[in-house]
Amino acid sequence: MVKIMMNYLIKLSFAFVFLSGVLVGCANAQTVDLSTKEAVLEQLGKLKNKEFNRDKVCIERLKESANIIVVGFFAYDRGCRFDGVFVNSVYFEKDNADLSKNALNALGWKKANQKEREKLAMIWVEKGLLAFSTVLYTKDKDFKDGEFYPPQIVTKENGETIITLWTSVMKRKKEYHNLEFRFTKDGNLLES
Repeated sequence: MVKIMMNYLIKLSFAFVFLSGVLVGCANAQTVDLSTKEAVLEQLGKLKNKEFNRDKVCIERLKESANIIVVGFFAYDRGCRFDGVFVNSVYFEKDNADLSKNALNALGWKKANQKEREKLAMIWVEKGLLAFSTVLYTKDKDFKDGEFYPPQIVTKENGETIITLWTSVMKRKKEYHNLEFRFTKDGNLLES
C-alpha cells in the first residue's frame, strides 16, 4: 500500500512539474503585434529598458517570412548597424547564440532538404545578418581588395552549410569585406 501511494505521489509531482513548465512556456510564447513600425518601436523600448532615438531605428521585414523583423540603429558615420531580430515576436540580440537557429526555423529550415537549406541560409545571411550591408554578386568598379567571387555556398557531409561572400558597406568611404558564415545541420551559426 505504501509503495502504491509513493508511486501515486511521484506521478502527481511529475504532473505538477510538467504543468508548470507548460504554463511558463505558454507565457513566454505570448504573441505581440509587430505589424507596424510604431508597434516594433514600442516593443523595442520595453525590451531595451532605455530611451533611444526612435528616428535612428532601422527596420527591415523579410518578405520570405512575416515572422522575422530585423532591427538596427543608424549612425551618420556608418549607416545602419545590425542590432537584433524579432523572430515570432521574440527579440534576439545580435550576439544571442539562438538567433540564427530561430530565424532559419521561421524560414522553414527543419522541413527543408539540403538544396533548400542552402537557399534559406543565403536568404538569412543576406536579408537578416547583413540586412544593412550590400552583398556583392558582381564586382564593383571600385573593388580592389582581393580576388572577387560571387557568393559561394557549400554543404559538407555532416550537414554544415558554409557561405562565403563579399559585401560593401558605405562608411566615410565604401569598404569591402570578405565574410564567411557557417551553419550547423540544426541551423546554429558557428564562429567563423
